Order: sequence, then C-alpha cells, then structure tokens
Amino acid sequence: MHRLLLLLSPLLALTGCINCTPVVLTPAEKVWASVYEAGQQVRFRSNRGASNVLTALPRKEFYENQDCNWMESGKNQPLRTIVALTSAVDHGGGDHQSFSLVVYKTSPTRPATLLFDLAGLLGNLSDVPGGPVFKLLPAPLTLASGRRYPGAYAIRNGANAIYLRGSQLRAAYWDPQAGLLRYELASGEVFDLVE
Repeated sequence: MHRLLLLLSPLLALTGCINCTPVVLTPAEKVWASVYEAGQQVRFRSNRGASNVLTALPRKEFYENQDCNWMESGKNQPLRTIVALTSAVDHGGGDHQSFSLVVYKTSPTRPATLLFDLAGLLGNLSDVPGGPVFKLLPAPLTLASGRRYPGAYAIRNGANAIYLRGSQLRAAYWDPQAGLLRYELASGEVFDLVE
C-alpha cells in the first residue's frame, strides 16, 4: 500500500496543488460592463411622444471553474459579467422585458465575448470556433437632442442580430462608454436617450 501511495503521489500532487487563475477584463473590456450604477434610471422618449424608463440592476459577476478542475476545465476561471436594465414598458413580449449585456471572458489571451439581449433582440460576438458570427457594426449616432456619439455600435435585426418571438425591436444602438442610446421598434417608433 505504501508503494502505491508513492507511485500515485505525483499525480495527486498535480491534481490538488494547481492554482487556477481568475480571468480579468482588460480596461477596454471593463468599460462595457461599467456603464451603469445599480438603481440608476435611464430615460427614453420616442419620436411619437411616448416615454420609457429603464432601471439598472446591480451588476453581477460570476466565475466559472470554482472547483479548479483543471483536468476538465483548464487552469482559468472564466468571468461572466452581466449588466441589465429593466424596462417600464414591455417591448419584448413578456419573456424578454429587460435590456442586458453579458461580457464573457474565458482566457486572458482571448478577447471577451459580448452578448446583447435587448428586449429579445439578440446579438453576440463569439470567440468560440464555429460559434455565431457577429460583428459590432460601427454606427456613429446623433440623438434627437443633437448630442453625438461617434463610437456607437448598431445591433440590427437581420444584419448582425436576430429577434425572439414577441420582440418588437428591429435595432438598438450602444456606446461602450454611454450604454444604450437608442432603440427602434418594427413599427417605426424610435426611442432616444434623454440626457
């Protein structure tokens, strides 16, 4: 029995003494997840006079591979950060009332994955080989107020996003530093951020 333990001790040492590394976002990736503070209210007004208020929920961060199972999951502990805004008006058909962004980082050497679920309008940037093809579409934007956002991106149904059943959104515009700027409904109604 003593010999068996001596033979197995290197393997036991490897499985029990490996430290896993929590993955952290780069400063550029962190900007996407740091737009809103919990409880912050963001107001929108439409081109037809309607209004909507979105309320930021507390940001959530989850690390995967908590048990440091490096043989199956590797030495990294991937990070999933969720930014969510609840909407006073349901534009998503009941099941998708919130506007959310998930920033998912699996490795320090790979860029973070972005997943948008904006009231049922889905867009994601995947780093998984063979995963969904999604590209952030640069879309400089000027709001109805005249304020300009040259670094905004568009998430558009049919171009780089799909919509889930019940969603009324056909497009949304997001700036990494300012968050959700505008969203457009299939009816032609456009909601702009009120600053």
